[in-house]
Amino acid sequence: MIPQETIEQIRQTTDIVALIGEYLRLKKRGRNHLAICPFHTEKTPSFSVSEDKQIYHCFGCGKGGNAFTFLMEHERMSFVEAVRHLARKAGITIREEAGSDQRRESLERIAFANHLAVDYFHDLLFQAKYKSVLQDYLIKRRKMTDESIKCFKLGLAGQSWDGYLSLANSKGLNPDDLVTAGLVLKSESKGNYFDRFRERLMIPIFSLSQKPIAFGGRTLKKGEPAKYINSPETPLYTKSMVLYGLNVARDWIRRENEVYVVEGYFDVISLWQAGIRNVVASSGTAFTSHQARLLARFAEKAYLFFDADSAGRNAAIKSVDHLYDAGLDVMVIDAPPGEDPDTVAQSKGKDGLLELREKALDFIEFRVKGIDTSAAGIIGKEKLIKEFSTVGNKIADPTRRSLFFERAEELLKVKTELFRMANPASGSPPVTSPGAARKYDPVEFGFLSLLLNGAGGIDRIFEKISPEDIDSKQLSRLYSAIITQYRDTGAIDVKRLIDSLTDTEFISLITEVASNEWEPESKDSELVLMASRLTEKKTRKIVARLKSEMYEAEKSGNDQRANEILDQIRSYKI
Repeated sequence: MIPQETIEQIRQTTDIVALIGEYLRLKKRGRNHLAICPFHTEKTPSFSVSEDKQIYHCFGCGKGGNAFTFLMEHERMSFVEAVRHLARKAGITIREEAGSDQRRESLERIAFANHLAVDYFHDLLFQAKYKSVLQDYLIKRRKMTDESIKCFKLGLAGQSWDGYLSLANSKGLNPDDLVTAGLVLKSESKGNYFDRFRERLMIPIFSLSQKPIAFGGRTLKKGEPAKYINSPETPLYTKSMVLYGLNVARDWIRRENEVYVVEGYFDVISLWQAGIRNVVASSGTAFTSHQARLLARFAEKAYLFFDADSAGRNAAIKSVDHLYDAGLDVMVIDAPPGEDPDTVAQSKGKDGLLELREKALDFIEFRVKGIDTSAAGIIGKEKLIKEFSTVGNKIADPTRRSLFFERAEELLKVKTELFRMANPASGSPPVTSPGAARKYDPVEFGFLSLLLNGAGGIDRIFEKISPEDIDSKQLSRLYSAIITQYRDTGAIDVKRLIDSLTDTEFISLITEVASNEWEPESKDSELVLMASRLTEKKTRKIVARLKSEMYEAEKSGNDQRANEILDQIRSYKI
């Protein structure tokens, strides 16, 4: 358990705009910053970060929270991990108290297992026993420098069946945790445990927060059927949501506003070593929508740079849909025949890579390269028209979409209307927003929003309106939390309110309510107006109940009771 005063110190020291700016491309809009939401698919930015309130909220999917919850949602950290992470960034020392949380402890053991493995494999690479791997394979054959080896924390899994397992056991990690982390396997027949990786060059994979979450292992044995063995998915690692090298490339990508996309680990390292730092790898698979959105947070243009063979060409084609859908402009770099990004970087260096980049083709030109469109025939052209129609209609911006179709028209020598006829639905289906689907009474919503935005005169408000007067159960719950915080601390602080919660849906509701903007000079008067309307609604509900009771009294012949109720009704001025 971390003392509350320490959490408060960390929260006050952290700037949420700077933090989220490490993960997203933020653009200033008025008093807030906007970005493409990292939690759902969208083309128009609806993810808002408030510097004043130190919160974020997506008006598309409803996600929201503060600096801690962002790391918990985006980086899959526990609350304690998020606090520790921000404490390290702020240079704050944490003194922890006794406490227990099983899920948090499990995630922390997996994270520790990965950190231990990174150091174990890296240290093993420099042992005299494996000198040939370092000298002959990495330095002579792969042309790796000491700087690259250290930057990417390359390592080695040795010949032992339980070298890592024994080390982990000595550090207090149990074998089942290591199985969950994907570092150890359990024999189904004998029930014993052994290392997953042996006699392999180890390439650790990091999250954006520099946390080791998985490994790729390249075989060092001749005749090994599996050239690469990769970590399985774990509570910390989902392959479709990670891009290799993004942890070291993101600042360079943001600076250049463009990214090179290659296939393999060594493609990334070789380009990085040659001086091209804005590079990531898809790890040999076609892009997922999440990976494409990851890149769209940092850049507007992607250069696909795959092997010169047909597999590389197909990988480029398969990756395009999601990249365009994420709002990226897509160019394709043709590797020379028989080469790949790794060999080009080693033989031609940065100048050679930049020369190839200057010759990059837009996707349409790349796609029709080598095809005689005039002799393609009806079937061949129809296939290309449908393909370009699918891709083009995923471009959200209408100007860019029109330019895409004009370029396709120019190269295929067909009319633009054919692309729209081939796929009349313009763009991807709209995302249904859980936040937008929720219906709240605007008076109740506005009332709470004003309270969270610092409107004055709240002491008198609390005396007149109780949580029971709010019809929405969730808004009533929020009002109760506001009252409790105010009575305990003498202030309403949305950031601290969120800190005390673990319910992510409720946190999103709070940020949604708090994100409503109000003119500073009118907040107090607006609160009085909203409170007045809530009081009127409360009175109407009471009168409606009394009228029902009066009707029942009259129906039963109890005129005295009916008259008493009528007097109560008349006392309310409606």
